[in-house]
Amino acid sequence: MDLFYRKRNFVKKTRVLQVNIDNNGGNGAFSLVRNLYPSLKNEFIFDYFTMDHFIKNKDYYDIVNNDGKCFSANLRKNRYTGHIKLPFIFYKILKFYNYRIVHIHSEVAYKQALYCISAKLAGVDKIIVHSHSSNIDGDKKIFKYLMHIFTKGIVNLLATDYLSCSIKSSEWMFLRRNIKNNKVKIIDNGIIPYKYKFSLNKRERIRKELGISNKLVIGHVGALKRVKNQTRLLKIIKKSDEDNIILILIGEGEDKEKLIRLVEDLNLSVKVKFLGARDDIDNLLQGMDVFVFPSLFEGVPLSLLEAQATGLPILMSDAINENIIVNNNVFQKSLDDSDKSWFDKIKKIKDEHIEEKGYYNIASSKYNIEKSLNVNVSEVNIYVQGINR
Repeated sequence: MDLFYRKRNFVKKTRVLQVNIDNNGGNGAFSLVRNLYPSLKNEFIFDYFTMDHFIKNKDYYDIVNNDGKCFSANLRKNRYTGHIKLPFIFYKILKFYNYRIVHIHSEVAYKQALYCISAKLAGVDKIIVHSHSSNIDGDKKIFKYLMHIFTKGIVNLLATDYLSCSIKSSEWMFLRRNIKNNKVKIIDNGIIPYKYKFSLNKRERIRKELGISNKLVIGHVGALKRVKNQTRLLKIIKKSDEDNIILILIGEGEDKEKLIRLVEDLNLSVKVKFLGARDDIDNLLQGMDVFVFPSLFEGVPLSLLEAQATGLPILMSDAINENIIVNNNVFQKSLDDSDKSWFDKIKKIKDEHIEEKGYYNIASSKYNIEKSLNVNVSEVNIYVQGINR
C-alpha cells in the first residue's frame, strides 16, 4: 500500500473519497468525476481509492498538486485474495483519514458491497453508490451474476444515496422500491466539449507524430476487456485487404496480452497500434477518420461523447442505447452482422466527418458537463446534506 502521504488536518473544503476508480486506462467513471470537479472545487476536494493502481500521469499530478490523494491498494495480481484483503485496507484508510463521505463507483453489487460494509463499520455518514452499467463483464459470468444478485440487497440497505447513469443502470443495481420512491438520482454522463472541438492543425500534427498521415485511421478508446469487444474489432479489421488501413487502440486492461497475441495470429501487426493509457485522448481523436465501438453492452460511454464532439463518423453496436446519439453521422450495426459487412460500413461512412458541428451539437446537448451540473444541482448537494463541516 503506497500511501505516500502523512496524515494532516483537512482543509475547510469537504473531502469526498471517490472509490473504485483510477486513471489506469479506459475508466469512464474517473473521466466523469474529473469532468465534474472543476465546477465543484470551491466546495470539495476529491480523493481517490482504487483496488488497482494509479499511474503517474498529468491527471495524477493535477490531483496531488491540488491537495488531493490517490490511494493504490495494488490488489489486482490475485483477485481472490485481493477481494478478501480489500475491505480491511479500505476500512483502515477511512478511519485513518476520518472520511465522512464516500462515492463508490461500480457496475456490480458485490464490489459495491465490500466497500459499503467497510464504510458502514468505519462510521461514514454518506455512502453514495453509483451504478455505471447494466450487465456483467469478463469471465465466470454466471458466478458473478449470482454474487451480484446475492449482494444487491446489502448495497441497497447500507447505502445512503443512490446514483446511476441511466434507467437501465438504475434497474440493474437498485431495488424496485428505491426506484419507485424516487430515491435513485440519474446523473447524465457529461464531457467538457471544447476540449474535443475539431482542429485541422491538431489533426495534421497527431497524424504526423504517429506516422499515419496517409492512412485510413480507425480508432477505438476503451478499457481492454471483454465488454468493449476489441476481439471482434480486430476480426473486422482482418477483413480489409488494403495496406493503408490502421487501427488505433487506446486504453489498458486485463485483455491486453490476449489481444496482442490475436494481432500476431491474424497477421495484423502492421495494421494495429496499441497506444496504452493516455491523457491526451482529446488530441488523439483528432487524428482518426472513423471511430468504431462494438461493445457487448454499455451504460453511457464517455468515449462516444468525446468522439462525437470531435465530429468523427461513428459505427457502434446496436447493444448500446441509441439515446447517446447526438450527431447524424453516428450509425448502429448488429453484432450478429458479419465482419465483412461491418468493415464495408466503415468504408462507407469514412468521409462523413462533420468537424466543428460535432462540438456545437454536444455543447448544446444534455451531455455537456455544465448542463449535467445545472440539471442535477440538487443531486450534487447530497454530498453535503447532513454533514457538519
